[in-house]
Amino acid sequence: MLKIISKNNNFKVVVIVIFILAIFQNFGFAKNIFKILKNNYSSRLINSYAYCRNESIGFLSYVKNKYKIDKPIQVNNYFISPNPSWFFFKNNINAKVQDKMILLGYLENEVIKFKKTKNEFVSISDIKKLKDINKIVFDAGKHNNNKEIKFEIYQQIYGERKKIYTSDLKLISKGTNVVELNKNFSNTYSNAKIIIKFINVLKNKNINFINLELYKSNEINLSDHIIYEKSDNCYLISKND
Repeated sequence: MLKIISKNNNFKVVVIVIFILAIFQNFGFAKNIFKILKNNYSSRLINSYAYCRNESIGFLSYVKNKYKIDKPIQVNNYFISPNPSWFFFKNNINAKVQDKMILLGYLENEVIKFKKTKNEFVSISDIKKLKDINKIVFDAGKHNNNKEIKFEIYQQIYGERKKIYTSDLKLISKGTNVVELNKNFSNTYSNAKIIIKFINVLKNKNINFINLELYKSNEINLSDHIIYEKSDNCYLISKND
């Protein structure tokens, strides 16, 4: 009788052990333990982020280790994501790197695309900054010749809209039109949609423009700086010209 009870208990123990091992296997427990033991904190942090995208922790970690950067450095993040300057924060935040800076998501020239809704054009992507806006280019079609119009520029985020610019009268010709702006607009909202609205001076005529683009240049000209590191559009450059 005792032998039968003992065999039953052993069988239950074996079943429980197999069940626990099956759970660990399904959830990758052994693999996760191996990764934790194999990788240090820095490696795990890098693997959690894209190398050159958004906060770009992989690129920042590479630069930090290679150039022994142990104090805050200027980081210009052009991606639609929080600025990752915290990655370099130390106890002494007053001491800063003076001769280098980091650019994430840098584009020398950016073409902002729009989709049309009635007489408005809404940017397809969010725009982080409205600095160094060079020009607006659009197609007025074949029949909008010698027409006087104005246009307004708005920022919009979460349904809230604010006008930031109203143009003077512009004489429009058929085909492609280029309106030079060369302006820096003050940002009411950060990472917002841009809306461009055309206003016809003659109310009884429709506006039928298409294919609007806004051209934007970067305030930093790489030809004026030394490039120490580059990965895609992430850079470590000299800070001063």
